[in-house]
Amino acid sequence: MTAYIIRRLIQIPLVLFAVSVIIFFSLRLGPFDATALLQAGASNPEKVAEIRKEWGLTDPLLVQYFDYLKKVVRGDLGRSFSDNAPVRGVILQRLPATIELAVLGMLIGIVLGVGTGVASAIRRDSWVDALARGIGLLGISLPGFWLGVMFISLFAVKLHWLPAGGRIDSQLDFKTHTGFYVVDGLIDGNLAVVRSALEHMVLPAIVLGLFIAGFVSRMTRTTLLETLGHDYIRTAYAKGATRAQVIRGHALRNALLPLVTISGLQFGLLLGGAAVAETVFAYPGMGKLLVDAIGVEDFPQIQASILIIAAIYCVANLIVDLLYPLVDPRVRLV
Repeated sequence: MTAYIIRRLIQIPLVLFAVSVIIFFSLRLGPFDATALLQAGASNPEKVAEIRKEWGLTDPLLVQYFDYLKKVVRGDLGRSFSDNAPVRGVILQRLPATIELAVLGMLIGIVLGVGTGVASAIRRDSWVDALARGIGLLGISLPGFWLGVMFISLFAVKLHWLPAGGRIDSQLDFKTHTGFYVVDGLIDGNLAVVRSALEHMVLPAIVLGLFIAGFVSRMTRTTLLETLGHDYIRTAYAKGATRAQVIRGHALRNALLPLVTISGLQFGLLLGGAAVAETVFAYPGMGKLLVDAIGVEDFPQIQASILIIAAIYCVANLIVDLLYPLVDPRVRLV
């Protein structure tokens, strides 16, 4: 196990190096202008040349790349073209929002997906099976941007149950949005802030959760049906075990490996930034940050965001692989 972990940890920097090469040169060799945002306030060629030299854009591409790589190794992700702010600070500010949204969306997806998948498998070819498969198909097929707009129209605009978007980051933000001030107790104020923050996350989390639930439901049904056909399941029934005991203690446990795989990969996707949901709901996470950066061709922000997303994927894959022996002791990592 130790040797396997060491090998995987060595692979992660190599993968990130390859990602950095691809994103750096694809941006500069593609139909983009690296200086368009920087030159926005420049009024003459001399000023433009001064800006290009200041940002190191007059150097050859290889020199620019190795300068960028040395900074990344030191933890410096560069400065934004749009406001000259450190990119690392912006990412650290946005990443917690995406983590919160991803965790809530993943919980919704797993609970709904496993529940409908188990119901579909044990009620095969019944109306329950048809309904569960229909829900899973809708979750996969419906575009996230359309579903998000429909949720905003229904639950925010018409019913006024939930906010249409945004996110409450702190008690100060909560005061700004609502005029709420803590007078007698900080606990009541903090609870109000937490409740408001959850309300802002509900709609985008449901949109993401339905998408995850579709994959999890179909995978659960397939693996569970295959597991229920094994001899040891019939033996368990012959020994007097109830259906609930067989499903919970034998079938579902042995069907967990594919679920762990797909759940881990989907969680990596959500942590990397659910760009569509975050953009529709104006949710200030990594996905919206990347979309906004692409819109203004902010190269340092784009490079850093994609590099962080790639790192999240690598870590998510490693965690999934390490979970295999815990789920099934027969699995050995070599």
